[in-house]
Amino acid sequence: MIQRIQSIFLLVSFCLMVSLFFVPAVELASGEILYHFNLKGFASENGEAIDRQWSLTLFGILVCLLNGLIIFMYRSRVLQMRLCIYNMILIIGMAGVCLYIVRMSPKDAVYYHLPVVFPAIAVILHYLAFRSIRKDELMVQALSRLR
Repeated sequence: MIQRIQSIFLLVSFCLMVSLFFVPAVELASGEILYHFNLKGFASENGEAIDRQWSLTLFGILVCLLNGLIIFMYRSRVLQMRLCIYNMILIIGMAGVCLYIVRMSPKDAVYYHLPVVFPAIAVILHYLAFRSIRKDELMVQALSRLR
């Protein structure tokens, strides 16, 4: 049910998280060499993979799959709310792992780009979706009490 507002929030969050696989979020300068970092790992300027971060890639795939699953679970609102909370925790954890990897890498300078804030925006969108789902569930419970 894409016409519900929580589905729109979750769909935008899904698009933001998928874009993290393709758009470099951080550039690291080490000497004269510039490295790009996204959820797939480090790559050189011409796109060659330098260091694959498989754990981070699997983390991102899990977040995206769970996000897609949440969108299509509109009939089970209680489970949808629970999975929304779990996905928010996973996104925060993934952002923490990204930050740790960038901080621990050898570098001279770090340049952050716009996609760095995508996980924070996704968490906010998940929270808004959670509130909308909860409001729907409370409305259904109130209606069933009136019968």
